[in-house]
Amino acid sequence: IEGVLSTQFPGELEVIVIDNGSDDPATLDYLRKLGEASVRVLHDDGPFDFAALNNRAVDHATGNLLCFLNNDIEITQPDWLSILAHQAMREDVGAVGARLLYPTGLIQHAGVVTGIGGAAAHAHRGLHPDEEGYFHRHRLPQFVSAVTAACMVISREKFDAVGGFDAERFAVSFNDVDLCLRLREKGWHTVYEPR
Repeated sequence: IEGVLSTQFPGELEVIVIDNGSDDPATLDYLRKLGEASVRVLHDDGPFDFAALNNRAVDHATGNLLCFLNNDIEITQPDWLSILAHQAMREDVGAVGARLLYPTGLIQHAGVVTGIGGAAAHAHRGLHPDEEGYFHRHRLPQFVSAVTAACMVISREKFDAVGGFDAERFAVSFNDVDLCLRLREKGWHTVYEPR
């Protein structure tokens, strides 16, 4: 949250946190203080359903661009959102995902490739960002099959056009991949943005 609140973005940020049944006193105190700091905290004590929780947050959001961000993401560059938003505003683009690194500095996410293991998996996983890899692909913005919703930006119009995340078929896993594939069916590309 501190990273989001220190983000440099040429516009107003609306921050919505979905609390899914937290019971730790320190966490509850932190969430209460967030509410005092203009961060909207929605509480949902039901079973974990990533898709439904995020669809609910979208129902409460007022912006034209949506950014889905997991609570374990650490923001390292203040202009990260502007870079992702720039791509997401393109007419031919649906979803945009960032390069994500493990705490070790190795790549966790550089786009998603479909078909791996009969489903989908993160490309270039475990590669150091300075390594050559496969023709330096992990360093280049590019169209990919999908991106993770751990850090995804999409226009609300396009999110709504495909009906949001599919909470019935993909409550916990692959809802982001499914979303990107449905965006592609409508003619919108998914972009991996490493910058």
